[in-house]
Amino acid sequence: MRNSEFFLIFIISYSGVIRAIEYNGVSLGEFSESDVEGEVFLVNSTHLQIVNFRTTKTNLPPIPFAFISSNNQKSTPKIYRHFSSQNGEWLSKLVSLSHEQHQIDTRLIVKMTGSAAQWKQFAVVDSNGNTLASVNMNQKPSAPFCCFESEADMGLFGEYGIISDPIEVIDSRTLKIPKFSYKASQTPDGYFFAGAGSEIDQKSGKKAAILRSDQTLNYCPMLKDITDQDIIIRLDQSQTIYDIEWISVFCYKYSHDFGHLDMGLVENEEQVPPYIPDISISEPHVISQNC
Repeated sequence: MRNSEFFLIFIISYSGVIRAIEYNGVSLGEFSESDVEGEVFLVNSTHLQIVNFRTTKTNLPPIPFAFISSNNQKSTPKIYRHFSSQNGEWLSKLVSLSHEQHQIDTRLIVKMTGSAAQWKQFAVVDSNGNTLASVNMNQKPSAPFCCFESEADMGLFGEYGIISDPIEVIDSRTLKIPKFSYKASQTPDGYFFAGAGSEIDQKSGKKAAILRSDQTLNYCPMLKDITDQDIIIRLDQSQTIYDIEWISVFCYKYSHDFGHLDMGLVENEEQVPPYIPDISISEPHVISQNC
């Protein structure tokens, strides 16, 4: 479990959405040049993330970044800007960074050519290809975590036939519950529910959404029987795997825990890939929770 001295601190992002402190991945360091700011994180073997990117430099190409190999070969990446609102999160592909975006705090997702293992540095470059600031690509990318229990049928377990195989962590907000069974038709409602604390009730956790095959999120209760299905769930926007201590199948109407599994990952001990939202041309539609 997380240390009891840990305090969950909330911040307001540039969009005005109240969120928990972000988990961004494996830190590669900060740009040290005085006119270039930003902290760089390794998301996985093919993506980086730059948090609070800012520069006052003007002699820059449309995409002012490059991956540099040990023999000084360079590759220009694809970049995406991260947006967040009360309706959700999304990425927007950028053809270039405007001058205004150089001067404001910006969170960027960077897709590299090939994989992280083939690059020595990630750099901010000017229009002549000169390196203005860089970080070394000397860390291993994080990987999904498996599992909270090592024995078969030792995942979720509880009333109404609730059982599953061990739960896997795909990224910081996405979990896989393999071979999940639940006699949901015999209960008033049932939600996947995640939170922290010794009591499992409406105040100690948040509903998790079920990720449908079309990648949309289902916030409705489980009302039909489920047998041996692999379920993917997405934690609430205010949570990561490092903020929760249990996952429950929960009756929200009567605030009753049908069955839960204790879990606890510590960020500096077990690093999983951070959650990265999908690419979209616009803000996600509001998903109705009136089922």
